[in-house]
This record gives sequence, structure tokens and C-alpha cells, in this order.
Amino acid sequence: MKTAVIILFHGSRAEEAGEIAARIAAEVGKLGKFGVVTTAFLQHAKPNLIEAVHTCIRQGAGKIIVVPFFLQLGMHVTSDIPVLMDRVKKQYPDLSIVATGAVGTHPLMADIVVKMAREIQD
Repeated sequence: MKTAVIILFHGSRAEEAGEIAARIAAEVGKLGKFGVVTTAFLQHAKPNLIEAVHTCIRQGAGKIIVVPFFLQLGMHVTSDIPVLMDRVKKQYPDLSIVATGAVGTHPLMADIVVKMAREIQD
């Protein structure tokens, strides 16, 4: 059974935002060695979460891990994403799908900020 990772972004009308999301997904694919890694967006861009789940299932995923690429615990993270996850679980009751915490809540975020600041400082 393949494990898929869907990196869930807010979404933007700016074309560069999609390119950055695709680059992050490609790097996660290389580093994580998951069966499938793809992106999804809450708004302004495609695919949405439901479409990304369909893609993962078509590619043979039996387990899906959704990683919300959000820094703050706002309404999208605390309300919108759980509602979408419930919708997917009802549509695919035999699918194993879980969501991690928001990326911004991870302890390594401080390391990233320090690294970025030091790159400019030096």
C-alpha cells in the first residue's frame, strides 16, 4: 500500500506561489520517499483537497497524510481543514487519511527562522 502526502497550501492567484508549492512537493518527494507527493490548495488555485485525494487514490495510495502548510492556527487550520477532512473520510470510509499539525507549529520552525536570519547576517 502506497502512502501519499498532500501538502495543503492556502492558495494564491500569483503564479509564483504555485511554482513554490510544486518545488516544495518535489523536495518532499525526494527526501521522504513516499509513494505519492502532491499539492492541494484551499482557494485560488487547483487542485483542491478533494481533487488531490482522488489523484492519490488513482495512483494507488491506501494511506494519505495531509500536511497543512500554514503558519498560524487560524480558521483554515482550526475549522475549514477539519471539515474538509471529515468530508473526505465520509466519501472514502475505507481510506486511511490523517492530517498533521500545521507546519508553523513544528519546533523546527525556529531553526528555519534562525537559518534565514543568519544567511543575511553573514
